[in-house]
Amino acid sequence: MALMGFLAFCACSNEEETGNVTTPTGAEQIISLAVANSNGASTRTGRPLLSSEAKQTVENVVVYVVDNSTKAVAYTKEFTDWQSTSVDYGTNDGRSTDFVLESNLEDGNYQIFAVGFHNSSSYNDVKAALVTEGTFNENAVLSLSADGGAEEIFAGSTEPFEVKKATGFKKEVVLNRQVAGVYVYAKDIPYIADATQLRLVASGENNRLVLGQFANLNLDNNGENNNITTAVVNGFSESTAFDKTLVTINLNEWFSSIEANGTLINTANWQKPSRYNGKATFEKGSVFGGEFVIPFAKVEETQTLKLQLTTAGGEVKREWNVNLPSSETTTYTLYTWDTMTSAFTLQASVTEDKHYYNIVRNHLYGLGDRTSDDPGSGTDPEPTPDDNDDPVSLDNKHEIELVVNDNWEVIHNMELE
Repeated sequence: MALMGFLAFCACSNEEETGNVTTPTGAEQIISLAVANSNGASTRTGRPLLSSEAKQTVENVVVYVVDNSTKAVAYTKEFTDWQSTSVDYGTNDGRSTDFVLESNLEDGNYQIFAVGFHNSSSYNDVKAALVTEGTFNENAVLSLSADGGAEEIFAGSTEPFEVKKATGFKKEVVLNRQVAGVYVYAKDIPYIADATQLRLVASGENNRLVLGQFANLNLDNNGENNNITTAVVNGFSESTAFDKTLVTINLNEWFSSIEANGTLINTANWQKPSRYNGKATFEKGSVFGGEFVIPFAKVEETQTLKLQLTTAGGEVKREWNVNLPSSETTTYTLYTWDTMTSAFTLQASVTEDKHYYNIVRNHLYGLGDRTSDDPGSGTDPEPTPDDNDDPVSLDNKHEIELVVNDNWEVIHNMELE
């Protein structure tokens, strides 16, 4: 993700830079908001995950200025049509706006929090989770129904800062993505009698998302060439009943008839599901499925992700391990949510194994390269080699390549086994 710079605020006073605070010489108290990343207006609740393209379509952004000692909310500002009341920042780098507080804050120490979410959110009443009787919940817990699908949500905060009522300030709040994402983009699907589904299954799955431990990272190249130094698993579960299936692709939606062409499904019968018309293009013969997920910690000695070819009833006919490549098994520090203490805990340095790895916040885990929702510019292209749109082949493969990115933060090319 791109870290938003300030939009020029149309005040006539001069300004002085002090760290990440711009102090106007007048008495205006200004907040600059930036939600990374976005392009285009929202036309529905939420957005489908169709590629690693950096974007967002949240409608609501709520800002809370909080007394740092008591956590009492001193000021609230709400945007209910964010796409229209904000402006583009750069090219596909997000949307941003500045605003002036209607009345200046009293002297004191404050912190600013902001959250961006969709109408009719899957997380139910987000604002009620954030504030209880005038007190801000710094680690707000958002709930999904059991085994329900996650949804994109953004949040961010400033560090605590001192305020003098007679002196102005300008503070920037960058809202980053709080969930992870997974997708499967595949071709050359083996033909096995009665096999009609591709499923991405996981070693874990969560239905509670915790808003906290914000990073506000300077992400300016959508996952390319970024090193992971700190990561966050901001989810937990109140149920063990999950099937741990993150993505399901119904092959009957992608092929009018599932027939053999040698050892593979005959791509002459390929069709794109109608729900993608006008929204996404795919290589002919490929299949796709993508979802946002609440981050979860790895389970030692248990493969984190597997791709399965199954019957409609779930009988596994073929299975592949989805692995991190050795070049991506880096060491980093990790924050996880501790349900016993209701706080984030800093773990010892984590080194990922190619089989056992954490699914962390604002990382995208993808099988096959897919950097754009619409690589065919409206027309589904014939199969041609393309570094930016290249579904993974499942023909005689033993390893799947997984891409992790984050602006999205980092892109990892994963391997099938």
